Amino acid sequence: MKKAVLLYGLFAKEIATLPECNPNDERNWMGWTKKQLIERGYDVVCPIIPKVWEAPPYSEWKKVLDETAIDENTVLVGLSAGGAVCVKYIAEEKKVISKLILIAPAYWSKREDGFPITDDFNNFKIPGDTKKHIKNGATIFVSDDDPLAGTQEAVKKYERELDATVVRFVDRGHFSFLIKTFPELLREIAHSN
Repeated sequence: MKKAVLLYGLFAKEIATLPECNPNDERNWMGWTKKQLIERGYDVVCPIIPKVWEAPPYSEWKKVLDETAIDENTVLVGLSAGGAVCVKYIAEEKKVISKLILIAPAYWSKREDGFPITDDFNNFKIPGDTKKHIKNGATIFVSDDDPLAGTQEAVKKYERELDATVVRFVDRGHFSFLIKTFPELLREIAHSN
């Protein structure tokens, strides 16, 4: 069965607890994408990361991803910090997936990146064989007006290290949940299976 797992990133507590910021809520692009994919026959999971505002350790993210039963039919989508988690997950678990889609991805190799991420991301380097675990390649969505420092540099690293295709926008910022729909993401997922 075709499957998609959509993983969001870090949120401030005040934002993360708003119903509209639930990744399963159809009022935001992630929930909208989930609904559209289900209508097309996909099994879709938008997991909730406990206390995401506290920048949980990687082990908490991994536990949630393990519960989604990611396999070779899975399109794995990660927003911001969720993108970094997705890459680390497939690299360390040697998971073979259908496609990887990163949206305004974060990339951590040392603490200077400015995010309150835990030490288990320090000095993480993508192993050279990681792209072999992505059957249909990697795509990155990024916006030129992304306000977060480091996003553009992260895109360059993932593009190089994963041979990713980059799709640029000019007006999506950091792809917040204020965006209601994301048809480009829907098409990219649908074309991967």
